[in-house]
Amino acid sequence: MEVICEIIKLKPENVRDYMELHDNTWPELIKALRGSGFLEEYIYIFDNLVMVFMKCQNFKDSISRLSSIEIYKKWTAKVRAMIMIDKDFFHTEDVLLDLKPVWRLDEFDENGILKF
Repeated sequence: MEVICEIIKLKPENVRDYMELHDNTWPELIKALRGSGFLEEYIYIFDNLVMVFMKCQNFKDSISRLSSIEIYKKWTAKVRAMIMIDKDFFHTEDVLLDLKPVWRLDEFDENGILKF
């Protein structure tokens, strides 16, 4: 099982639009996400900084399937138009940044011993 975390920074003038878009998520997009193998997704926002947590069996396979679906392409185009490039903050011009996991509670048993 994989848990992926992405971080994005919205253009300040698009925060409300981003929130409204997600308040009215398209049912076809939900079907596409689930059909592509995404089991859970959580989005958190602080000011204009957004963190997206996704859980799936295999992220590369799931995102590959999802990327070929038209409704996802349409949704992604809307969201990407709201994202700002902040090279000073991210040290890159990429608008989606995958964070590297450092620690996970589920890697330990009930006695606090590393399982792997």
